[in-house]
Amino acid sequence: MFLWQYQFRNEETKLGNEFDRYRHQHDKGVGAKISWLLNIPKFWNSPLSKEVIRILGPEKGENVLDIGAGMGPATVEAASRGAHVVAVDPSRFMRAVLGFRRQFQKNPGLITVEAGVAERIPLSKGSTDVVFAVNAVHHWVDLEASIEEIVRVSSSQGRVLLVDEDFTNPDHPQHEKHHDHEEEMTKVDVDMIKSIFESYGVEATGEKVSLAGLPVKLIKANVH
Repeated sequence: MFLWQYQFRNEETKLGNEFDRYRHQHDKGVGAKISWLLNIPKFWNSPLSKEVIRILGPEKGENVLDIGAGMGPATVEAASRGAHVVAVDPSRFMRAVLGFRRQFQKNPGLITVEAGVAERIPLSKGSTDVVFAVNAVHHWVDLEASIEEIVRVSSSQGRVLLVDEDFTNPDHPQHEKHHDHEEEMTKVDVDMIKSIFESYGVEATGEKVSLAGLPVKLIKANVH
């Protein structure tokens, strides 16, 4: 085996093992993949993802990063505006689905699918104009390392939007089913995340609002 093949497989294995740290118990095993496939309409098209892209307004030619891209509803929406999107996800399964989906887009060359996690973003310093994550923050293992990476890859005028559905809110339609989902993952505390951004000298806001008809936890930051 060539060295580069070994290094690639080693990295894939590490990401595969590490992925277990980034997902819920119900996301593990063959049953989870079957469930994802059965729920493709839900993961394929997301009004929430469309609203995130509308707020950020990525423009043609801008470099965009989707962290925890999944099946790519936000990635596809951003690319449809002419932006160059790097979609990062630790799940080989999700990357395969998005890679397949990418082939049927009007401009597939605008989408790049990469293995990675928020704590180790595979992009160079200052290379990204827009960064977003939709329903991904609760999967991050190390919030401070993730935000440090977001700041690192953001350009001098970078725009950041992190949005997680607030299942703890009784008004959420899936409150009964998922109200405790953060207990086994990372708690999305908007004030704490806002303060971490500010510790890196980044202007940020954190609030609980309604977006696309859903209660969400929203953190917005502008890198200068």
